[in-house]
Amino acid sequence: MTPLTSVLQAHQFHAVIPEPLQFGRGLIVDLSPASELWNKVTSTHNFADEIAYQATAMNAQIVIGRYAEQRLIYQDKANFSNSKNRTVHMGIDLGVPSLTPVFAPLDGEIHSIANHQGEGDYGPTIILRHQLEGIAFFTLYGHLHQAAHTQLHVGDHIQAGQQFTAIGTTAENGGWAPHLHLQIIEDMGTNTDDYIGVVDPAELDFYLRNCPNPNLILKCSDLD
Repeated sequence: MTPLTSVLQAHQFHAVIPEPLQFGRGLIVDLSPASELWNKVTSTHNFADEIAYQATAMNAQIVIGRYAEQRLIYQDKANFSNSKNRTVHMGIDLGVPSLTPVFAPLDGEIHSIANHQGEGDYGPTIILRHQLEGIAFFTLYGHLHQAAHTQLHVGDHIQAGQQFTAIGTTAENGGWAPHLHLQIIEDMGTNTDDYIGVVDPAELDFYLRNCPNPNLILKCSDLD
Protein backbone atom coordinates (compact mmCIF):
# COMPACT_ATOMS: atom_id res chain seq x y z
CA MET A 1 0.00 0.00 0.00
CA THR A 2 1.47 3.37 -1.02
CA PRO A 3 1.45 6.40 1.32
CA LEU A 4 -1.19 8.06 -0.89
CA THR A 5 -3.42 4.99 -0.77
CA SER A 6 -3.14 4.86 3.02
CA VAL A 7 -4.07 8.54 3.38
CA LEU A 8 -7.03 8.24 1.02
CA GLN A 9 -8.29 5.11 2.73
CA ALA A 10 -8.37 6.84 6.12
CA HIS A 11 -10.02 10.07 4.94
CA GLN A 12 -13.74 10.81 4.57
CA PHE A 13 -14.63 12.79 1.44
CA HIS A 14 -17.57 14.84 0.27
CA ALA A 15 -19.77 13.08 -2.29
CA VAL A 16 -18.71 13.71 -5.91
CA ILE A 17 -22.30 13.69 -7.18
CA PRO A 18 -25.51 14.11 -5.12
CA GLU A 19 -25.49 11.52 -2.33
CA PRO A 20 -28.84 9.91 -3.27
CA LEU A 21 -27.23 9.02 -6.60
CA GLN A 22 -23.71 8.16 -5.46
CA PHE A 23 -24.96 5.89 -2.68
CA GLY A 24 -28.28 4.89 -4.25
CA ARG A 25 -29.33 1.65 -5.87
CA GLY A 26 -26.57 0.90 -8.35
CA LEU A 27 -26.07 -1.29 -11.38
CA ILE A 28 -22.42 -2.34 -11.47
CA VAL A 29 -21.65 -3.06 -15.11
CA ASP A 30 -19.26 -5.75 -16.26
CA LEU A 31 -17.75 -4.69 -19.61
CA SER A 32 -14.97 -7.26 -19.61
CA PRO A 33 -14.74 -9.65 -22.59
CA ALA A 34 -16.19 -12.51 -20.51
CA SER A 35 -19.29 -10.57 -19.43
CA GLU A 36 -22.70 -12.10 -20.06
CA LEU A 37 -23.80 -8.65 -21.23
CA TRP A 38 -22.31 -9.34 -24.66
CA ASN A 39 -24.76 -12.21 -25.17
CA LYS A 40 -27.53 -9.60 -25.27
CA VAL A 41 -25.85 -7.34 -27.83
CA THR A 42 -27.09 -7.42 -31.42
CA SER A 43 -26.74 -5.23 -34.50
CA THR A 44 -29.76 -3.20 -33.33
CA HIS A 45 -29.19 -3.37 -29.56
CA ASN A 46 -25.72 -2.21 -28.51
CA PHE A 47 -24.06 -2.47 -25.11
CA ALA A 48 -25.27 0.98 -24.06
CA ASP A 49 -28.84 -0.04 -24.92
CA GLU A 50 -28.48 -3.18 -22.80
CA ILE A 51 -27.06 -1.25 -19.86
CA ALA A 52 -29.96 1.20 -20.04
CA TYR A 53 -32.41 -1.71 -20.17
CA GLN A 54 -30.87 -3.39 -17.12
CA ALA A 55 -30.76 -0.12 -15.18
CA THR A 56 -34.42 0.55 -15.87
CA ALA A 57 -35.40 -3.02 -14.96
CA MET A 58 -33.85 -2.72 -11.49
CA ASN A 59 -34.76 0.95 -10.99
CA ALA A 60 -31.08 1.82 -10.63
CA GLN A 61 -30.22 5.36 -9.60
CA ILE A 62 -26.66 5.04 -10.88
CA VAL A 63 -24.72 2.85 -13.30
CA ILE A 64 -21.15 2.15 -12.17
CA GLY A 65 -18.27 1.16 -14.43
CA ARG A 66 -15.40 -0.62 -12.73
CA TYR A 67 -11.77 0.31 -12.06
CA ALA A 68 -8.91 -1.69 -13.60
CA GLU A 69 -11.32 -3.56 -15.85
CA GLN A 70 -10.24 -4.86 -19.23
CA ARG A 71 -12.61 -3.65 -21.95
CA LEU A 72 -12.73 -4.06 -25.71
CA ILE A 73 -15.17 -1.19 -26.31
CA TYR A 74 -12.62 1.42 -27.35
CA GLN A 75 -10.92 -0.04 -30.39
CA ASP A 76 -13.44 1.32 -32.91
CA LYS A 77 -13.14 4.87 -31.55
CA ALA A 78 -11.03 7.45 -33.40
CA ASN A 79 -9.27 8.43 -30.18
CA PHE A 80 -7.79 4.92 -29.96
CA SER A 81 -6.87 4.48 -33.62
CA ASN A 82 -3.14 4.58 -32.87
CA SER A 83 -3.29 2.67 -29.58
CA LYS A 84 -5.25 -0.54 -30.11
CA ASN A 85 -3.55 -2.21 -27.13
CA ARG A 86 -5.10 0.19 -24.62
CA THR A 87 -7.86 -1.84 -22.96
CA VAL A 88 -7.67 -1.40 -19.15
CA HIS A 89 -9.90 1.29 -17.61
CA MET A 90 -8.14 3.25 -14.85
CA GLY A 91 -11.06 5.26 -13.49
CA ILE A 92 -14.53 4.59 -12.15
CA ASP A 93 -17.49 5.58 -14.30
CA LEU A 94 -20.56 7.06 -12.59
CA GLY A 95 -23.47 6.85 -15.00
CA VAL A 96 -26.08 9.46 -14.08
CA PRO A 97 -28.18 11.92 -16.12
CA SER A 98 -26.53 14.77 -17.98
CA LEU A 99 -26.37 18.08 -16.07
CA THR A 100 -26.10 16.24 -12.72
CA PRO A 101 -23.92 18.44 -10.44
CA VAL A 102 -20.32 17.43 -9.76
CA PHE A 103 -18.77 18.41 -6.42
CA ALA A 104 -15.18 18.56 -5.21
CA PRO A 105 -14.52 15.67 -2.81
CA LEU A 106 -11.93 17.76 -0.93
CA ASP A 107 -10.29 21.16 -1.14
CA GLY A 108 -8.17 21.72 -4.22
CA GLU A 109 -7.31 24.07 -7.02
CA ILE A 110 -7.94 23.95 -10.74
CA HIS A 111 -4.88 22.40 -12.34
CA SER A 112 -6.28 22.41 -15.88
CA ILE A 113 -9.42 22.80 -17.97
CA ALA A 114 -9.66 21.27 -21.43
CA ASN A 115 -12.10 20.04 -24.04
CA HIS A 116 -10.90 16.85 -25.70
CA GLN A 117 -13.37 16.44 -28.54
CA GLY A 118 -12.07 13.37 -30.38
CA GLU A 119 -14.49 10.47 -30.79
CA GLY A 120 -14.19 8.33 -27.67
CA ASP A 121 -12.21 10.98 -25.76
CA TYR A 122 -13.06 12.72 -22.47
CA GLY A 123 -14.85 15.72 -23.94
CA PRO A 124 -14.78 18.62 -21.42
CA THR A 125 -12.31 17.74 -18.67
CA ILE A 126 -11.14 19.28 -15.40
CA ILE A 127 -8.16 18.19 -13.31
CA LEU A 128 -7.92 19.33 -9.68
CA ARG A 129 -4.74 19.39 -7.61
CA HIS A 130 -4.95 18.49 -3.91
CA GLN A 131 -2.79 18.30 -0.80
CA LEU A 132 -3.73 15.83 1.93
CA GLU A 133 -1.48 15.24 4.93
CA GLY A 134 1.44 16.63 2.94
CA ILE A 135 0.88 14.40 -0.09
CA ALA A 136 0.08 16.07 -3.41
CA PHE A 137 -2.13 14.32 -5.95
CA PHE A 138 -4.72 15.03 -8.65
CA THR A 139 -8.29 14.07 -9.48
CA LEU A 140 -9.51 14.01 -13.09
CA TYR A 141 -13.14 14.54 -14.08
CA GLY A 142 -14.00 13.61 -17.66
CA HIS A 143 -17.14 13.78 -19.84
CA LEU A 144 -18.36 17.08 -18.39
CA HIS A 145 -20.87 19.75 -19.46
CA GLN A 146 -18.84 22.60 -20.93
CA ALA A 147 -21.33 25.34 -20.07
CA ALA A 148 -21.28 24.40 -16.37
CA HIS A 149 -17.72 25.62 -15.75
CA THR A 150 -17.17 28.50 -18.16
CA GLN A 151 -16.41 30.88 -15.27
CA LEU A 152 -13.60 28.74 -13.86
CA HIS A 153 -9.89 29.44 -14.42
CA VAL A 154 -6.67 27.56 -13.80
CA GLY A 155 -5.54 28.29 -10.23
CA ASP A 156 -9.03 28.86 -8.83
CA HIS A 157 -9.52 27.41 -5.35
CA ILE A 158 -12.32 24.86 -5.09
CA GLN A 159 -13.68 23.97 -1.65
CA ALA A 160 -14.77 20.51 -0.58
CA GLY A 161 -18.43 20.12 -1.44
CA GLN A 162 -18.45 22.97 -3.96
CA GLN A 163 -20.17 22.27 -7.26
CA PHE A 164 -17.62 23.16 -9.94
CA THR A 165 -19.08 21.47 -13.02
CA ALA A 166 -21.77 19.01 -14.19
CA ILE A 167 -22.18 15.82 -16.22
CA GLY A 168 -22.04 16.34 -19.98
CA THR A 169 -24.35 15.25 -22.76
CA THR A 170 -23.54 12.55 -25.30
CA ALA A 171 -23.19 15.24 -27.98
CA GLU A 172 -20.27 16.87 -26.14
CA ASN A 173 -18.67 14.08 -24.08
CA GLY A 174 -16.89 12.07 -26.77
CA GLY A 175 -19.99 10.17 -27.85
CA TRP A 176 -20.65 8.21 -24.66
CA ALA A 177 -23.80 7.79 -22.58
CA PRO A 178 -23.79 10.54 -19.89
CA HIS A 179 -21.40 9.66 -17.07
CA LEU A 180 -18.50 10.94 -15.02
CA HIS A 181 -15.07 9.37 -15.41
CA LEU A 182 -13.29 9.88 -12.07
CA GLN A 183 -9.60 9.09 -11.83
CA ILE A 184 -6.93 9.65 -9.17
CA ILE A 185 -3.43 10.52 -10.37
CA GLU A 186 -0.43 10.74 -8.07
CA ASP A 187 2.12 12.06 -10.56
CA MET A 188 1.05 13.88 -13.75
CA GLY A 189 4.52 13.47 -15.25
CA THR A 190 4.80 15.67 -18.33
CA ASN A 191 1.03 15.79 -18.86
CA THR A 192 -0.73 19.13 -18.60
CA ASP A 193 -4.49 19.11 -19.30
CA ASP A 194 -4.97 15.40 -20.00
CA TYR A 195 -4.07 12.00 -18.55
CA ILE A 196 -4.52 8.56 -20.01
CA GLY A 197 -7.64 6.81 -18.72
CA VAL A 198 -7.37 3.50 -20.60
CA VAL A 199 -3.96 1.84 -20.60
CA ASP A 200 -2.00 -0.96 -22.23
CA PRO A 201 -1.96 -4.08 -20.00
CA ALA A 202 1.82 -4.22 -20.50
CA GLU A 203 2.05 -0.95 -18.51
CA LEU A 204 -0.60 -1.81 -15.94
CA ASP A 205 1.73 -2.20 -12.94
CA PHE A 206 2.86 1.41 -13.28
CA TYR A 207 -0.64 2.79 -13.69
CA LEU A 208 -2.04 0.79 -10.78
CA ARG A 209 0.54 2.52 -8.57
CA ASN A 210 0.11 5.97 -10.09
CA CYS A 211 -3.69 5.85 -10.40
CA PRO A 212 -5.11 4.19 -7.28
CA ASN A 213 -8.71 3.02 -7.07
CA PRO A 214 -11.11 6.02 -7.11
CA ASN A 215 -13.33 4.16 -4.66
CA LEU A 216 -10.85 5.31 -2.03
CA ILE A 217 -12.63 8.66 -2.51
CA LEU A 218 -16.12 7.47 -3.42
CA LYS A 219 -16.45 4.94 -0.55
CA CYS A 220 -19.16 2.98 -2.41
CA SER A 221 -19.67 -0.19 -0.39
CA ASP A 222 -20.85 -2.15 -3.46
CA LEU A 223 -17.38 -1.72 -4.96
CA ASP A 224 -15.41 -2.96 -1.94
